Order: sequence, then C-alpha cells, then structure tokens
Amino acid sequence: MSIQWVLVSGFLYAEIALALLISIPWISCKRWHRIFNSDVVGVIASYVNWIFVCFLSVLVILFADSIREMYVYTGQDKKVDMTNTASPSAQEHILMKLFRAQRNFYITGISLFLLIVLRTMLTRVSRVARLEANYEAMQKQAVNAGSMNKVLLDENSALKKMTEGKEDLLEEVKKMEEYKDLVKAAEKKASQSKADAEAMRKQSENLTMEYDRLLTEHQKLQDLVTPSDKKDD
Repeated sequence: MSIQWVLVSGFLYAEIALALLISIPWISCKRWHRIFNSDVVGVIASYVNWIFVCFLSVLVILFADSIREMYVYTGQDKKVDMTNTASPSAQEHILMKLFRAQRNFYITGISLFLLIVLRTMLTRVSRVARLEANYEAMQKQAVNAGSMNKVLLDENSALKKMTEGKEDLLEEVKKMEEYKDLVKAAEKKASQSKADAEAMRKQSENLTMEYDRLLTEHQKLQDLVTPSDKKDD
C-alpha cells in the first residue's frame, strides 16, 4: 500500500473514531460547546472551511483515481493469453491490481462520505449546543425577570399603600385646614365680641359716671332748694 493510501486509511480510522466519540450519549452538547469554545479548537475552527475544502479535494481526486484504476483493470484478466506460460502470474497480478483499486475505491468513498457526515454532525452539535446555551440563558433571564416582576409588584403595592396613606393624610390635612379656618373665624368672632363687650363696658362706665354726676347735681339742687323752703315757713 502506497503512502497516500496509508494516509487515507488513517484518516478513515480517525473519522470513525470521531464519529463514535460524537455518538457517545453521556457527552452532552453542553460539554461539546465548551470544547468548541476552547482556545485550541477556536484557532482550528477559524480555518475549518479551508481544512474541509483541502481534505475534500484530496479525497475527490483519490476517489476519481481509484475509479480510473478499477476501469483500467476490470476485465484485463480475461484478455491474458492463456497459452502463455506466464499468464497465471500475470492474471494474478492484474487481479491484485483490481483488488487494490477496489479497496482504494471503498476507502476513499467511505472517507469522503464520513467527511461530509462528520461536518454535518459537528455543525448540528455546535448548533444544538448554542441553542441549549441560549435556552439556559433565556431561562435564567425569565427567572430573573419573574423575580424582578415580583419585586416590582411588591414595590407597586407598597407605593399604592403609601399613595392611599398620602391621600388619607391629605384629607386629614385638608380637614385640619378647614378646622384652622373655623378656628380663625371663631377667634375673629371672639375678638369682635370682646371688642363689643369692651365698648359696652366703657359705655356702661360712662353711663354710670354720668348717672353719678347727675345724681350729684340733683343732690346739690335739692340742697339748694331745701333752705329756701325753710325760710318761707
């Protein structure tokens, strides 16, 4: 087996091992997502398209070469002259070449098929891993949003109670203002009544003084009139 077919066989075994590794059920997509996001795999992933194209091109060329060899050696064993003494060894040589061509055909064909399948599997696994990561992030956001909504509802209830208490307080303040106005009006009336009472007291004092003055004058007049009456007698 030449060196290129040895490399293709090794590549085929590596593909089979990687396919089995991806198919292991206890390695979750989340773990694969961590592996894909590692630094080493990240560097390789940046060139994954070029690597895929290179391997695909090489395998397609080898696959076409194996088909060409199969086409060349198919039926050649029947064309060998059986009368020739060297024909059995030549026939075996042709059959060996045909067998190698068929072997190379199967190796390259399976390698090419697994390369496409592995690319699809890795793409799907990476996509599922991202979807799971996004789902977990959205779930955490939903839980946080629910908690925040509950906190906001509690704060809204507290604010509503505070608003109701504020309205009651405003009503009480309004009533106190009304009471204050009534008190001011009562104080004003009391002041007016006090002023009226003071005026009446002063008027009563003046009347009393006037009455006393008049009484004194009357007494004086009586004193003046009384001696003259006595003289006439």
